[in-house]
Amino acid sequence: MLSAARGVLLDWDGCIAVNNRILPGAKQFITRNAERVAIVSNNSTHLPADLEEILAGHGVAFPPDRIFLAGVEALCSVAQSGVRRVMLCSVPRMRGFARSLGLRLVQENPEAVVLMRDAHFTYGKLERAANALRQGARLIVANTDRTHPGACNRVVPETGALLAALLACVGERAVEPCVIGKPCPMLFERACEGLAIAPGEAVMIGDNPETDGKGAAQLGIRPILIGGASRLSLLDLLEPVAA
Repeated sequence: MLSAARGVLLDWDGCIAVNNRILPGAKQFITRNAERVAIVSNNSTHLPADLEEILAGHGVAFPPDRIFLAGVEALCSVAQSGVRRVMLCSVPRMRGFARSLGLRLVQENPEAVVLMRDAHFTYGKLERAANALRQGARLIVANTDRTHPGACNRVVPETGALLAALLACVGERAVEPCVIGKPCPMLFERACEGLAIAPGEAVMIGDNPETDGKGAAQLGIRPILIGGASRLSLLDLLEPVAA
């Protein structure tokens, strides 16, 4: 599957890196497949240039225009929709990016609530966001992952955990979130466009069977699962499979 693919979509957390520390085999794999790799991640705390810098620190030159991140795509989608007043739950890095897109960040009466991983999420933010949705604001969510892998086998709470709290306040049937990240199609489609290939010409390498596996398969992208319940790693994918 890997040798036949024209494009390789590669997850970040738990696949290339854990806690933004590059995993064994990632440097070699990306270097060997550089021309056909795109990074496709539900990350909502970084910009493509940030991941480019992390990779460069490990001696890997990688173009930021082939890094597709749920947080960035969520904000671009909101800006392109014409929405301007946004309640954004995110890290400061993403707030600066939102302003660069022309979005006005507000705490009351937003047109949309945009939810990302926010390490400083508070009761007050939850209250304001819940009431904004009750008053008719749209809800855009970077991803629905409840956790992602952290160092020493710990879990890192993710956007989906915050979404669960928010929906508990407003009711799951009261609002229909617009989800940007995997397993929804947008990131996969953007990556295939960036590589100038059809989905059927790509493989998706990731550690999550729900987001990376089923999400890719829904578009005809063949998934290869590594880590987690899989016995494979990127190191295994560097070597040819024995006959």
